[in-house]
Amino acid sequence: MLRYLPLALCVLVLPAWADLYKWTDEKGNVHYSDKPPEGDVKKSESLKQPKLLPATEAPAAAAAKSKTAAELDMEFRKRHVEAAEAEAKAQKEAEAAEAKKQNCERANAQVAALGRGGRFTRPGPNGEQIFLSDEDIAKEMVNAKKAVDTWCK
Repeated sequence: MLRYLPLALCVLVLPAWADLYKWTDEKGNVHYSDKPPEGDVKKSESLKQPKLLPATEAPAAAAAKSKTAAELDMEFRKRHVEAAEAEAKAQKEAEAAEAKKQNCERANAQVAALGRGGRFTRPGPNGEQIFLSDEDIAKEMVNAKKAVDTWCK
């Protein structure tokens, strides 16, 4: 029953959009109608007139200005796609910034570890540990500083 309520309201509201005329006849009686008066009347006035397009706009121009549902839907979809692309781009940039931050922290940790001194090893070809010489440690320090310069800009 409630699903018919909007339809009933529309039917009741439609007559409110009609023109409303007020006139006085020869005998002095006042009449109200949705149709203009016919014949001789003493006084006539329109109480409510329909909204008309300005004279400069032709109906075709007004129709061209108004957008169809398909055009509005296409615009909505375009805005939705653009928003999704912008969100994906922002997420990708955030992930890249996080990766850069982590690489910077690793490079700084490598420089700090090499700067503390001590014995450093590297895995050999057969899985054994190879101890680095002082020259190898100096080369590793140069490489670690280059990595810091690259990642921590």
